[in-house]
Amino acid sequence: MAHFIKLNQLDVGHAQGEKTYIPTLFNLDTIISIEPSSPHLQNTHSIIQTRWSNNIKVKETLDEILELSKTNVESSAELLTE
Repeated sequence: MAHFIKLNQLDVGHAQGEKTYIPTLFNLDTIISIEPSSPHLQNTHSIIQTRWSNNIKVKETLDEILELSKTNVESSAELLTE
C-alpha cells in the first residue's frame, strides 16, 4: 500500500517575487530525503528528493512533514483493522 501525504509544492513557473503553490500528493515510499532549504533563504521551503525527481520545493517545514507522515501511517493502520 502506498503512503501518501498532501503537501504544497512551489510552482516553478510562478512570477518573480510571488510564491504560488500547487497542492500535490507525495508517495512517502518513493522519497529519498527531505531537508530544509539553505539558511540564507531563511529555510522558507523543504526540499524533497525522490527516486525520479531532484529538488522539489514544498512549503511545509520538516516538522510539519513528519507530523503529516505520522498521521498518515496511523490512518492507514486504522483502515486495515476495520
